[in-house]
Amino acid sequence: MSRMPSAHIPVGAKSSSPTAPGSDHVLFITRESDCTSLRSEEACAWPSNPDHDLVSPLESTPPSPSVLEIATLRSKHSMAWDDPPKSSAPWNDTEAGEMGDLGRATPSKDDSQHHSIPIATGSVPNSSRPEGHFVDEPCRMDGDDILYKRFSRPPIYCDSRNDVHRKKHNWLSMSILALSIYSTGLSCLWFIVAIVQPRWGPQISSSGGILPSTASLVCAMFAKTIEISFVTVFVTFIGQVLTRRAFVKRSKGMTLAEMTMRNWVIQPGFLITHSETLPYAGMTVLGVVSLVATIASTFYTTASDALVAPKLKFGGWESKTLSGYVLASYANPPFARESCQTPLRDNDPAGIDTAGRACLEVQYAGQSYRNLMSFMGDWDAINRNGTSATVDISHRPVGTALLYDNTTLTSAWIEVGFSNTIKNFEDHSRIINNVTLAMPHPSVYDAATNPVNKILQPNDLSGVGEYAIKASVVSPALNVMCVNMSPDELAPLVYTEWPMGKLNSNGTLVPGQRIGPLDWEQHVPGLSKTEWLNRTLVDNVFRWGEQYNRRPPVFQLYPADFNMVTNTTAANDAIYILTKSASITNYTLCEMRSWVSPLCSTHFNISGTAGAHMYAHCDDPEDKDSYNHVHPEVTFSVPVVDWKNIADQWRLSMDINGGAQNNNASNARILTQFVLGEPQLNPLLPSMAEALAVYASSTLIIGGHGTPFEHYWRHEKTQLGAPGALDTFRASIRTQEYTSGHVAEWQKVFYLVLVLVVVINVVCLAYFLARSGLVTDFTEPQNLFALAVNSPPSEQLKGSCGGGPVKRDLVVPWRVAYASGANHYFFEEASDRPWRGKYAGQDLLSTDTAYRGRQRSSYDRLSMSVSWMPQAWQASLSKLR
Repeated sequence: MSRMPSAHIPVGAKSSSPTAPGSDHVLFITRESDCTSLRSEEACAWPSNPDHDLVSPLESTPPSPSVLEIATLRSKHSMAWDDPPKSSAPWNDTEAGEMGDLGRATPSKDDSQHHSIPIATGSVPNSSRPEGHFVDEPCRMDGDDILYKRFSRPPIYCDSRNDVHRKKHNWLSMSILALSIYSTGLSCLWFIVAIVQPRWGPQISSSGGILPSTASLVCAMFAKTIEISFVTVFVTFIGQVLTRRAFVKRSKGMTLAEMTMRNWVIQPGFLITHSETLPYAGMTVLGVVSLVATIASTFYTTASDALVAPKLKFGGWESKTLSGYVLASYANPPFARESCQTPLRDNDPAGIDTAGRACLEVQYAGQSYRNLMSFMGDWDAINRNGTSATVDISHRPVGTALLYDNTTLTSAWIEVGFSNTIKNFEDHSRIINNVTLAMPHPSVYDAATNPVNKILQPNDLSGVGEYAIKASVVSPALNVMCVNMSPDELAPLVYTEWPMGKLNSNGTLVPGQRIGPLDWEQHVPGLSKTEWLNRTLVDNVFRWGEQYNRRPPVFQLYPADFNMVTNTTAANDAIYILTKSASITNYTLCEMRSWVSPLCSTHFNISGTAGAHMYAHCDDPEDKDSYNHVHPEVTFSVPVVDWKNIADQWRLSMDINGGAQNNNASNARILTQFVLGEPQLNPLLPSMAEALAVYASSTLIIGGHGTPFEHYWRHEKTQLGAPGALDTFRASIRTQEYTSGHVAEWQKVFYLVLVLVVVINVVCLAYFLARSGLVTDFTEPQNLFALAVNSPPSEQLKGSCGGGPVKRDLVVPWRVAYASGANHYFFEEASDRPWRGKYAGQDLLSTDTAYRGRQRSSYDRLSMSVSWMPQAWQASLSKLR
């Protein structure tokens, strides 16, 4: 087949002058030739005309010999679709043109004057096939026929149905504006909430208001709507900015790289899969804003979850006034008996008081033994591994107790200045073991859980909440002072050693031990203003005598080894325990007294996962919550006389006076072995005073429950009816509530995301309010496609029709032009070269770097295949056919 020489004319080149729609140089392709297919072995001959040259509109060099050369006339003038017509006269439109079928278009009267050049085909058409129909089997040249038929004339059939501008009252403009207002308003609210970090209190809880899970779901839902509306608004903003710029005739237009910026926001992964667009569009102001918007929209839901979604969070310490019910004075024995829970209160033959007393003694025994065993367990661990080396009482183990079987109470050693055994030995020349144990006020628990204080409990916070209280209240305290005394020093206090004392004729089983009669207490002188009983060498130590207005105790006998005897008849504020240790020859006399100490504050921590814990924080001059800091007028404590009656029931519950019968009780055996033999605390064992204080600490809890938070009783009656009187106290409280805000410092980085969304939303809203409406967004795929297929071809994108635009193609500037005569919009080059960048100096791609397309296109394979069927299956299916 002979080949004709061809020359290259760029289609749509800007060097060509505009041609009116009725120009005599418009080229039409007609079907006058009988050649309709290239599958015939005979080639159609081209009409010989020496005045015309055959050129290819798309290639500057002839194709390979295997491909039929299809040529067009090289006109002295430009093509009709190079530029929009300058005349307002309508273009020639035919009936076929209105139908959109250019292959069957009939030339107008004016166009019939032109010489039509037939498209050469490779064979004579089959006479059996109707004219105008293609063969059933696809041919590779059928696409060429369609190409030249479609490009044979301008798209005068388009005639745009709608204007490119939509006014403000248009539904699309109003919906975009509404979305912009919604996104801006809600994003501002989200940012304010993240900054303020409000505590939602009972509004979000398990017991009332909104459930925590529901609150998180609602927050996530609104955050997602903000993200979606923000993306919609910003993508519209990009499209409006680029399209409006493309309408301006003297503007730089828009590039394909800039058109892809909308994809960054919609599909952030586009930046990875099409990263080649980033250097071209990302360096512009709009590109930078688009990148920022992409990052902001990608992480907005995460930022909302980190900074806005309600989550359990501790607040700061707040000073508040809390209230709690007060029912009786401290260490009130009748109230203690009535408070003991027993079903036999109305059934006991001896009456209510006896039933309450029995219940209370069992309660004393149970709590006391539990406290002592826990204390011994701590010391056992120390004794086994030898880790303790301290003799400072303030750093030695303390006692613990249980309240309501679910709250651990931890005591504290106070007034440690009087506990220095070495100094006491130097001052009094005898071993004095003096300790004071303070317990946290047990009524703080009741006040903290009282609904009147409106503190969210762990159960209100899905069972995982927490809070902490530092209460400025007094702490029940127990002082135990044990003094080692020789038998002679102790003789004035032992009834059997008195010269006028009577002895029991039966005696005891212990050799040498003498015992008084059963009514020996009747022979002890009664109370009087002049009777202070016998004087001893330890009167100043125990503060006995007329000057102290206190009488010493009297015991029935000297206890045997590992035994204890008690005295509670002394008309004072203490009970006394006389013990005998087998490791020393001396006896040990212990005095036990109680008061409410102003030196402490009660700290209460409760957690739905870790449980409740209350402890006494004492002797801290920096503690602003201590009772003496809030009430500086209270400088000392006065022992409570009523506590002796509480202690009397306590010692009866465990038969601490069993040494009078030499019963060799186990509790006495344990306690007597802790007696100090030297004027120094044992680093591996507790002292007698320490163990007794922990052992009797149950009296502080039972005697302090339901009692005042102050150091005095302000009511007329010593016992009030249920529920009691509401007394107030100062406290520092730190609660955990569902709060909007971050929980970790690194999460503050998400504030930037919220700020960026707010700023961009405000800018977009201002832009939409400043405009009179919207224009057709030609960056949207459907609008872009419609405009592109109805636009003239351009060599600026040469070689991009198969693999897509790359490199220089991405920075070619485009404008939206308008042909008023045809009422048609189309793309045109804003310049014959990019405005900036490394391609700014190149009119077209150089021949050595341009895509030549020498390889066979994949179009044939793709156009003949079933889209969902693999190619191997298709081959097998063809063989079967």
